[in-house]
Amino acid sequence: MFKMINYLLASVVSNELILKIRKNFLNINNNFINSFKKYMMNINKLSLIHSIVQKNNNLIKKYFYSVLQNNKLHPYYITGFVDGEGCFSINVRPRPNRGKGYAVELVFKITLSIKDKLLLEDIKNYFNVGRLLIQGNSISYCVKSLNELQIIVNHFDNYPLISNKWSDYQLFKQVFEIVQKKEHLDSEGLNKIVALKAVSNRGWSDKLRELFPDVVPALRPIIQNQIIPDPNWVSGFIEGEGSFYIKISNKDQVSFRFLVTQHERDTELLKNFIIFFDCGYFSLRSNSIKHGDFFVTKLEDIICKILPFFEKFPLHGNKLKDFLDFKKAIELKGVTNNTYLTNENLLKIKQIKEGMNKNRIFDNNEKKISQDLKFSSSNPLIKSKGFINKRQYSTISTISKEQPSQTKFLEWLAGLIDGDGQFQITKKGFGSFKIIMNIKDKSLLYEIKHKYGGYVKSISGSNSLKYKLQNTKGLINLITDVNGLIRNPIRMLQLNRICLKYNVNLLEPKPLTYYNGWFSGIIDSDGSIHIDEKSGQLIISVTQKNKYLLEPLQILYGGKIQIIGHKDAFIYSIYRKQEILKLVDDYWKKFPLKSSKNLKINMIKEFYTLSDHRNLNIKYLKEFNQWIQFKDKWEKIS
Repeated sequence: MFKMINYLLASVVSNELILKIRKNFLNINNNFINSFKKYMMNINKLSLIHSIVQKNNNLIKKYFYSVLQNNKLHPYYITGFVDGEGCFSINVRPRPNRGKGYAVELVFKITLSIKDKLLLEDIKNYFNVGRLLIQGNSISYCVKSLNELQIIVNHFDNYPLISNKWSDYQLFKQVFEIVQKKEHLDSEGLNKIVALKAVSNRGWSDKLRELFPDVVPALRPIIQNQIIPDPNWVSGFIEGEGSFYIKISNKDQVSFRFLVTQHERDTELLKNFIIFFDCGYFSLRSNSIKHGDFFVTKLEDIICKILPFFEKFPLHGNKLKDFLDFKKAIELKGVTNNTYLTNENLLKIKQIKEGMNKNRIFDNNEKKISQDLKFSSSNPLIKSKGFINKRQYSTISTISKEQPSQTKFLEWLAGLIDGDGQFQITKKGFGSFKIIMNIKDKSLLYEIKHKYGGYVKSISGSNSLKYKLQNTKGLINLITDVNGLIRNPIRMLQLNRICLKYNVNLLEPKPLTYYNGWFSGIIDSDGSIHIDEKSGQLIISVTQKNKYLLEPLQILYGGKIQIIGHKDAFIYSIYRKQEILKLVDDYWKKFPLKSSKNLKINMIKEFYTLSDHRNLNIKYLKEFNQWIQFKDKWEKIS
């Protein structure tokens, strides 16, 4: 296939470009992207190339146009990573041939294992200054010249550090400004630099103290604000200081741990992780090593908060592989600690553990993992998400202080029950209620379980979970709460049987109003949000066998109702941009979905921004590439 593309390209582009494509087709780097952009000035040739590639499969087209975008790391990711792994060095060395007999050298440096060469290349490309140095199994990114250090200083002034490395940066910056003004060439300026170095990260040597006996060390600046500024900072910091750990006991009990370690002087920062992730705990080590740890060990927190976070704000270095192995092991273990672990899966988890972290074998021929493939797991387990630092990074809300009011919740619950719920009397005469949902909506079911009791269990042979409630107290509380809110005639008949059993009078629902959570509930259960392949329109729909249930929706929210002949059902659809955006900007801000469909709701505005560029226009290549990436992300949600 690639030979065919090379042959086709040969007819429209220069030999030089062909050689570059052949050499870099499977391992595109920033140098190639820059070279490629230069050749793209010939618009006629590019149009012809596109027409050729378009006739081939979509994978080739997507890959071909991915070279148009140079995805730089997020600025706060850089800051977070430097908070963990960066170094600001101030060096003062005797040099008889220099001004006062001393040379002052400033170095910004990041040193990593050779395994993370690609990450350092990305950081170098981000700053577009400095160089990479390889020594044995280590690789360093270094910036030394004043002109290049100015770019480094500008970055950390705009995106400040928040660990105690901030103090080292402030000392580094002061020396930088002294050298920039050439004040280091006189005795006073040189003494200031030595005083600042004395309290820097590496301090000053005994030899330097002897050379400057009259210098009094400066006061080391103290970081005051350690509030996490941005989720991308967290990803960068975890890249350097975090760990994904699998523990297997002597009795083959498997547990998981997400861990961040820092010196005790950054205790407040580690405690802020508890606030940010809304889970975990902090522990100060009791041994002689003055370190503390932020832990998350509860499996539900790891599944609902930690894994979804790193899907939305991904790692970029070698630790990404540890995260993917960690996630895979959790999928093998199962949703809860009570899930039965087969011997086969236990063996697989042991093999995963043996190859993680420091035990990972580095392959010099490894290619950088494509951004599109980082999180392509089809297992929906990890897509249950919760609240992090009061930002909803997910489509599923867990139990939190930011729950909607009781009325909104019960209206939503009634809509969910009208779609996917079922009340019944068992053969033994007991009342029962159940809801079946996709496993990625696990947190939604646990929210209901938390309120009324019952249990949640997986359905074998499917990606579904069943919530079941049979205890009398919980069942009476449930029917009391939703009585008068249920609208589906079938569900009302089921509810009536339960009400008769417990001597509760069935209440008729009031007419549906615009601001009622029932609409969100029915979308979460029986709704669909999709892009029509033929028309390119975004459509939000609800399918029901009873037209009566859909008619109020058409009156309140617009749209239309049609018959689906082959299903003997009716479908209510909203497709007009104005109507959909009104729901996004108004209704769903007050009554957000709780299922994974909410992720698509959050992408609707982006759809309307990019959908005009779904067909290639040579003037809007960047937007076309953004559309392709949007579609990839959209399709992964389904």
